[in-house]
Amino acid sequence: MTELAPWRVALAGPPASFVLDDEAFVIAGEWSALLQHLTVVGWHLPLLYDLLDEPSADYLDDRLDDPDDPLTLRQLARVAEGLVEAATGRRWWVAQRLLASVADEWQELDGALLLRGVDLTRLARAEPARLCNVMYALCVEHLPRKDREMFEFKLQRPPHGLDVREAPVMTEEQQGAAFMSAMHALQGGKG
Repeated sequence: MTELAPWRVALAGPPASFVLDDEAFVIAGEWSALLQHLTVVGWHLPLLYDLLDEPSADYLDDRLDDPDDPLTLRQLARVAEGLVEAATGRRWWVAQRLLASVADEWQELDGALLLRGVDLTRLARAEPARLCNVMYALCVEHLPRKDREMFEFKLQRPPHGLDVREAPVMTEEQQGAAFMSAMHALQGGKG
């Protein structure tokens, strides 16, 4: 498994594209979609569709409806999980837990962070790794060591029934290939 590094993701920013079955898809939506979708059951496909432009989302939907196309919901769920991990530098369930706090407590968090000079809206739209960093810092800033260790254990624990060996992270090579494919597609296939 590729190790996730939140600092690298925070510096590089979230992915601008991904590749599925040798086709490049450009991320056209805002990453704030994570707040809306990660907190509900069945978040994978709605999140993926919100990150894509409408024609791309329709195309994937048509592929799912085509009985001759081997694309499955599970494959798209894996893509969504990989995008969350590539955007946040954390396993998707860790990001889910941190961002649920943001969604649930938006009004209070936004006000408190604005007083500290942090624009929560900007982070939610374009910098999900840094948004997770802020939430993590807020959660642990006053915890004694023992409580912090318990918090970290609960935060990192995979959801019940998830086999983490089957939940690969999008590698840097995959992210690079997705970026190059998206750039090629944006240039009209000229290379």
